[in-house]
Amino acid sequence: MEARPHQLFRTPVIRLIEREAQAALPAHTLMRRAARAAADLIAARWPRHEVEILCGPGNNGGDGLMLAALLHQAARPVKVWTLSGGGKRPPDAEQAWNELPPGLVQTGQPDARGLPPASAVLVVDALFGIGLSRPLPEEAQRWAAWAARREATVLALDTPSGLDADTGTAQPGAFVAHHTLTFIADKPGLHTRAGRDHAGTVSVADLGLSAQVQRQAAHAGLLTRRADCAALFQPRPHDTHKGSFGTLGLLGGAPGMTGAALLAARAALYGGAGKILVGLAETASSSLACDPLHPELMLRSADALLDHAERLGVTAWVAGCGMGADECAERWLGRLLSEAPASLPLVLDADALVLLAAVPALSRGLAARGGPAILTPHPREAARMLGVSTDEVQADRIESARELAARYRSWIVLKGAGSIVCGPNGAWSVNGSGNAGLATAGTGDVLAGMMGALLAQGMGVELAARNCVWLHGAAADDLVARGIGPLGLTASEIAPAARTLRNRT
Repeated sequence: MEARPHQLFRTPVIRLIEREAQAALPAHTLMRRAARAAADLIAARWPRHEVEILCGPGNNGGDGLMLAALLHQAARPVKVWTLSGGGKRPPDAEQAWNELPPGLVQTGQPDARGLPPASAVLVVDALFGIGLSRPLPEEAQRWAAWAARREATVLALDTPSGLDADTGTAQPGAFVAHHTLTFIADKPGLHTRAGRDHAGTVSVADLGLSAQVQRQAAHAGLLTRRADCAALFQPRPHDTHKGSFGTLGLLGGAPGMTGAALLAARAALYGGAGKILVGLAETASSSLACDPLHPELMLRSADALLDHAERLGVTAWVAGCGMGADECAERWLGRLLSEAPASLPLVLDADALVLLAAVPALSRGLAARGGPAILTPHPREAARMLGVSTDEVQADRIESARELAARYRSWIVLKGAGSIVCGPNGAWSVNGSGNAGLATAGTGDVLAGMMGALLAQGMGVELAARNCVWLHGAAADDLVARGIGPLGLTASEIAPAARTLRNRT
């Protein structure tokens, strides 16, 4: 049976679902269901741990209080600490206080006492969840630092306190969880930017609201996982030849940056493209007669490749990897945008994006072309393209990607932890693979080459963008699992690892 897409919802939609459910259900039902889901998870995963629950003043704290009552009823050792100065509680949280058995709430601060070994303790963060709209209180920051120093296992309810559930932005002192149990539906901030470091593994308790969630499916993004990338693992028919798998044209590799073009071209070779033609960004014929590591690559000058692309049968293009941003590079990119048939898909990366941001005529040329295109900026490149600061891009990566996609009428891959993939229609996804090993020079060139290979073989731009970003990250994950990285992992190792993954099944 085909796996169901893993949906991600931003906070306004979650709040809408929550309000509609509360209006239709008996009072306090959702909080009781949340507490029960947490109690069941703790019983299954941490059956012998002493549980220490840190509760805030709102409904996230109420979830923690009801959880404490359930654990106490099950004869589990449990202690509760509450933030000082909480003020008036909302009705659900007040009910949770009224039902809390006496003796569970502790006096003083949790970090000012003797404790059992950390390995025997589960700390539950039930302080703020998705409800925090102000800086994380200093007291909560101290508690987060205490939990981290103790190296205790931390379970966050809904969202680690101090982490933005929509953007993945972490406030100073935000909790770092080993596992997050999130309620109603999954949230993008748990999977992008700092969410990858703060949320740990994530599970979802829908609180019996799956039907209500599905009614809001039009507002959801997706988390891309292996199950969503079945197109990468289709066997090849025996009755094929190199022409069956497309011809990729690649423009890049200005003097001193030839390595970027070769990284992309080699990645395309490992990605299964039938032929790869590399147009090196030099004004004369290339001084590099062939790639000594991969003589299968066909090298020539950028002008020669553009002059003869139709005769050579190019079926997809990659441009920008080490191409430079001088007048010659501007001319080559302009030729590509005006001369390549609109039916042929493009991947524009690195210097091609710098040129798009700097030369309005090139942006107009991309829009006028109207063909399928994928743009792969990192945050600084995205900032140039939008005319804003890098911090503004990172403050809301999903909205930044959506604005880029609309402005450039292209598919966007906003690279980073939990890369965002977004189409001109506003549909977005967060990539669920990858690790810090990808934070090294050349991995973006490899991604562009891998993506070009998929396009050359006939994969559509939406599928190629999402699948390739996942494969790129999964290859890094596989290397780390084999002890290669993350520290010291090199870009050259990614494409062979990706090939291994695709041929393993």
